[in-house]
Amino acid sequence: MWSLQFAIAVFVVACPCGIGLAAPTALLVGSGLAAKHGILARGGGEAFQDMAQLDIVVFDKTGTLTEGGEPRVSDAEILLSSVPPEMLLGIAAELESASSHPLATAVRQYTEKHGAASVSGSTFDEIPGKGVKANFEDMRRTAIIGNEALMRDHDVLLSPDISRVLERWKSEAKSIVLLAVTDSGSNSHFVVAAIFAVSDPIRREATGVIRHLHGQGIGTWMISGDNEMTARAVAKSIGIPEMNVIAGVLPQEKVCYSFSVRHRVI
Repeated sequence: MWSLQFAIAVFVVACPCGIGLAAPTALLVGSGLAAKHGILARGGGEAFQDMAQLDIVVFDKTGTLTEGGEPRVSDAEILLSSVPPEMLLGIAAELESASSHPLATAVRQYTEKHGAASVSGSTFDEIPGKGVKANFEDMRRTAIIGNEALMRDHDVLLSPDISRVLERWKSEAKSIVLLAVTDSGSNSHFVVAAIFAVSDPIRREATGVIRHLHGQGIGTWMISGDNEMTARAVAKSIGIPEMNVIAGVLPQEKVCYSFSVRHRVI
């Protein structure tokens, strides 16, 4: 040990470049190559070092496995006949104007292209991971737009016919957005006014990345705030096992679920 200490001291003095410059240079080159491929590693060199020890990767769905930035409404149905369609589309557009979520953007673009009337809402309330609620005083109605969880929170009933349409859309890996408004004779009872199916194309490289990770012996999981059927359909199409899908997760819960995946696997 005494001799080894002297040998190390000689190496440090004789060749400082190998110790003082080689490691930082390697990290900078690695970071540069990652950046060229669109990868930004949070944590710097430590992140690259930890990556060599990974055995599980957890993906978010929207914007990570899917393109996220360009979702489009592929199907839509107006269900409430007591309100003109252009007014319902206007309500949907006004509600979604309070949200920056990609699905909200898709619905807003659809309504603008299909003759949405100009309506004004007030008292907007955005419910994270579920949707938006607002009052429309000129129409003496309150409206909500969002996912099925939001509809359940407000006791919105879905008829068997509507449920069948939604199930079909979800089996096609489409995200569901529902619009409900209060009855003109009641301020508390919501009825479904319109339903939208939003298609978010899967990234072209997603399947190849998942296949490569599996080839390296690394497990893959997917977390999504979307409904379970849609999330499983997306996972299946890119090669992530359906049992490795956690759906219906709120944004603030995703980090906690990511940490819990490791314990589930163990």
